[in-house]
Amino acid sequence: MGLGLEWPPRVAEKCLAPEEEKDAKSLFASRIVKKFGLAKNERVYLDNDFKAILQQGTRVYAEGIVLWYRSNPSCGAGDNVPCVRKNRIGIIVSKKLGNAVCRNRCKRLLKEVFRLNRHLLTDGADCVFSPRDAEKLKDFDSTRAAFLAAVKKAGILKNCKDLT
Repeated sequence: MGLGLEWPPRVAEKCLAPEEEKDAKSLFASRIVKKFGLAKNERVYLDNDFKAILQQGTRVYAEGIVLWYRSNPSCGAGDNVPCVRKNRIGIIVSKKLGNAVCRNRCKRLLKEVFRLNRHLLTDGADCVFSPRDAEKLKDFDSTRAAFLAAVKKAGILKNCKDLT
């Protein structure tokens, strides 16, 4: 280049995938970012799963959030394989909530609150959240308070002392 700039910058080298991962094309393909996210088995992503949770699950209203939940169906992988039932999250956001920036912020906040507080939930709960009031979910603390109120009202919150 004519400007004397090098690519990738030295700062970005720490975040890029290791050399042995030749097929990694972006920052999100590396293990650095993946270990902090939600795995595929921790998300509700199939249309049939959403429909089943909304139809068969129980609905709870709390502080700007609607929560549908049900117990996670058994693994069915076989009798010899122990079934680890993980909590799963799905998020449904209506366009009535606001523009795309507002909707995506609510989704990101709910995912992060779930990721950091999933150890407080009873094992094997499928949860679908739908934010209804963007003003009540404007920052992390208010989103966490709404999340904890919803899961406590639903009865899927463990008896924990670290609910500050």
